[in-house]
Parts: sequence; structure tokens; C-alpha cells
Amino acid sequence: MNLAMQAIALRRLMPEGSTRLRPGRLVWTGRVQPTADTSRYHLRIELKQNQTPTVWVLAPALKPNVEGLLPHVWSNGSLCVSQRHDWAPTMYLTDTFLPWACEWLTFYELWLATDIWYGDGVDRLDAESQARILHPYS
Repeated sequence: MNLAMQAIALRRLMPEGSTRLRPGRLVWTGRVQPTADTSRYHLRIELKQNQTPTVWVLAPALKPNVEGLLPHVWSNGSLCVSQRHDWAPTMYLTDTFLPWACEWLTFYELWLATDIWYGDGVDRLDAESQARILHPYS
């Protein structure tokens, strides 16, 4: 799948978002509200040719705990929404990274309320064990 096809799919699904296509790189920014009970978030999804996409929350700022830690974020502050083998360049971002980011945001809001991460992770641990896997957030 080429980047232009990804851009078209994003524009069709999220016409109010912004899609920038450059040689070898696609950047989408837009607002999502994962559920009726969650906040609206401004996201950025970046896809470089032959690389795994990355997702950042642009606003509102994510709130780490008192130690400055968040669950399931990468060291660069992007969201950990999948394992590397979960995505292939033949997959649409509209079917993968966009809904995965929305799911992450739902789990994030639950974590803020309960200190328990209800999503899974690499270890597929129970929710309380997952809640203890926190990462520095910059």
C-alpha cells in the first residue's frame, strides 16, 4: 500500500483532519473522541515509507502520575498502541493505528480514574500488573 492510498483513506474517514503527503512520509493530524464519555484529543499519526507508524497526542497534554510516568508510551512520548508485528504496510491506518489510538485513549482515561491499565501489553499481564508498567513521559 502506498502513502497516497493511506492519505485518501484518512481523508475519507476523517475529512476534518489534515493530511500532509511528502515523498516517503505521511502526516495526519485530527481530533478524535473515542467514546461519548471521553475527552476529545488532537492526534498526530506519522508514517514513513517502510516503517511502523507512530501516534502522538498533541492536546490535551497527557497527565503522567506524580512520578512523571505513564503506561504504554514509547521513550519518544508516542503511544504504544501495538507490537511491531501487529502492523504491515499493506494495512490501512484507518483500520489499525487510528482505532488503536482511540482504544489507547479510552484505557488512558480509565487509568486516570482507577490507576489500573485495562489494556494489554507485551506481557499480556492482568490489569493490575499492567498498571505497574509505567514509562517516563517527556
